[in-house]
Amino acid sequence: MRLSRVCDPYAEIRGCVAAAVAGAASELGIGLDPKTVRTALQEPPRLEFGDVALPLPRVSRQAAERCAELAPLVESFGRECVERVQCVGSYMNFWIGSGYLVGLLARALSECGSSYGIPKKDRPLKVVVEFVSANPIHPLHIGSGRNAVLGDFIARAHELMGDRVERRYYVNDLGLQVAYLVYGYSKLGRPRCPPHMKDDHFLGLLYAAVYTVVDAAMLRKRLETAGEAEARELRRDLDSLLADLLRIGERVPGVVDELLRLAEASGDLEREVREVSRTLELGGPPLSEVHREVVGRVVSGIRETLERLGIPFDSWDYESELVKSGLVDEVLRRARESEFFTYHRGAPALDVGKLAERPELREALAVPKTMEVPPLVLARSDGTTLYTTRDIAYTLKKFSESGADLCYNVVAVEQTLPQAQLRLALYALGYEREAKSLIHYAYEMVNVKGLAMSGRRARYVTVDEVLDALVTRARELAEERGVELTEDAALRIARSALKYVMLSVSPRKTLVFDPDQAVGVKAGTATYLQYTLARANGILSRYGRAPDFSRAGADGLSGRRRELALLIARFPEVFRKVATELTPEDMVFYLNRLAEVFNPWYDSDPVLAEPDEPLRNLKLMLVYGVKTSIENAFRLLGLDVVERI
Repeated sequence: MRLSRVCDPYAEIRGCVAAAVAGAASELGIGLDPKTVRTALQEPPRLEFGDVALPLPRVSRQAAERCAELAPLVESFGRECVERVQCVGSYMNFWIGSGYLVGLLARALSECGSSYGIPKKDRPLKVVVEFVSANPIHPLHIGSGRNAVLGDFIARAHELMGDRVERRYYVNDLGLQVAYLVYGYSKLGRPRCPPHMKDDHFLGLLYAAVYTVVDAAMLRKRLETAGEAEARELRRDLDSLLADLLRIGERVPGVVDELLRLAEASGDLEREVREVSRTLELGGPPLSEVHREVVGRVVSGIRETLERLGIPFDSWDYESELVKSGLVDEVLRRARESEFFTYHRGAPALDVGKLAERPELREALAVPKTMEVPPLVLARSDGTTLYTTRDIAYTLKKFSESGADLCYNVVAVEQTLPQAQLRLALYALGYEREAKSLIHYAYEMVNVKGLAMSGRRARYVTVDEVLDALVTRARELAEERGVELTEDAALRIARSALKYVMLSVSPRKTLVFDPDQAVGVKAGTATYLQYTLARANGILSRYGRAPDFSRAGADGLSGRRRELALLIARFPEVFRKVATELTPEDMVFYLNRLAEVFNPWYDSDPVLAEPDEPLRNLKLMLVYGVKTSIENAFRLLGLDVVERI
């Protein structure tokens, strides 16, 4: 991946310091590779330890023992960039010359402009990012929201670096869960949505009502033959289900009563739903129109939510269409011809566990070393296929239609085993390139304080509800500050607040979401970052022309100005790391540091009123560097620019 040295000041600092250390070490007869030194250089934990630090034992024990002799030589060899060198324990600390640092920044910001910090690849890739792909049975909840924000971030990272990206949504419109919704929708005569609700919210309640009624009916049957101890436990579970039905019934009056009547008249409600599932996969005509209609209504609501989030898609792929195309049948045919084909508990399967016994293949396919991999069952006894079987076909469709070099599946960490089985199955069927190019980007779940979430019980917080609450809070906040927000600006603040929370915690960590903490002009929020950017833009707007970078003076580079200069210089390195390693939380951490230094400086060190021209130009350059860094970080994270907060 290419990033011009001109556009990466910190890389030039690293290179200059590393060359100075290697040259000084050579004078003392110590052989050091500049590349090794460069890699080992790090940011000191505190300002008093310099601008750059080198843990000497990591590069040479001999150099560590002779640090006091090395220090003056490094100053001599690095006079172009190094102002002072100090040994503290096993560390060598460096202070970068102010003139050198200001010169680097001036050149980078003037030549790179609005693209400052964004790397470009020498060979762009074709990349598919499949994300969200929530079942079309209820609205997007906060867990799906995390998936949406992370998938959008991955797509943005590749797009900004020059890759050609396709964003795909896989509509899982087959399977038992969809059958519950289709059954209830059909039996209730295709009910219309109440005027105060979105379609997907209403149909999510209908789905949950059907599921809960079926579960309650099954519990009642078990109660007929249960012993005393088991019966007590079953009654507790039944009471919980009935409480959920009462809660759902309050939101959609009449729906629960009608479903209970149907359950009473039915001999086996669960069997009827399973028959619907089988009919849908086999393409039975009696339900096809109802199926398309109800799925379309839910998907329409999901699309509206994603539009509010500002997250677009290039392709909406339907599982039912995939089955009709014959791709799933082709996968089953190839599987039966595979040397890994077997039967597991009477069902056709692929013994992918045999492949997983090869250590080199585990590593190549990113299968966790300690994971036990059972056979992958391909179909049920009634002839219907399983989700992962259809996912094999869909993966092949994604690769063949896009010509992708890489394909991401943004899927919760609890799906690690099925995703590993998917890659192993592709390999077993002869699709080695696809298996090695399929990446599971895993993320942990989202918890909401005081709520045990369950789609089957309609216990969830929807993305729409969160956005509505955050929009209200944004308007209240603006009113407190005497600012009137447009509807669009309020939504930009709200969705950025939501995205910030989702991106601020490592995807590998469980996220606890608290909407009350998301919006506020205080450190650690998206609103604070938007406020910081608005202040920087305000200064430059009032100045009215481009800063004269070539006339920025270095004499005033001290205190917070120096902190800002170093942070701006580090931005390209942070961007590259975040965009390649896909660690959005690192960019959020960087932005918070930048804002925490800039805002106190803004309050205490006037820019436009500065009478000394070289110092004023330096300050303007720093403001421009802050503005450009934040704007490009926002482009990566999907946060919105807001003019006034």
